Amino acid sequence: MLRLARNYAAQARTASGANIVLGLWMIASPWVFDYSGKAAVLSSLIVGALVALLAAIRVASLHDSAGLSGINLLLALWTVVSPWAYGYMTNEGALLNNIVVGILIAALASWSAIATDAEQRRRPDASAH
Repeated sequence: MLRLARNYAAQARTASGANIVLGLWMIASPWVFDYSGKAAVLSSLIVGALVALLAAIRVASLHDSAGLSGINLLLALWTVVSPWAYGYMTNEGALLNNIVVGILIAALASWSAIATDAEQRRRPDASAH
């Protein structure tokens, strides 16, 4: 029977690469959605930069950086709750953006971590053949 090997490393890099883009989007989003408040803008800038940076590290060094996906998961949670923390939940565009982007970052960070774990579990089997 033909068995196709999954390329878990490529999956992890793809998910982390998408999170780089989402992090960059978070940096731009305060101006796109006209956030009110310096703290809200600063939060989006810092969170976006961290998400992009951590995801870039994941792309460059998958096997040594799986824990960074967990940090991005926490940053995703903050992204979802920050409109309420900073009081701009009445800005419907910004609110929806943060919820959707936060969910996407969380999903992609989880996918990257799961794919890295699967790749590491598969490695010993691959070297035994």
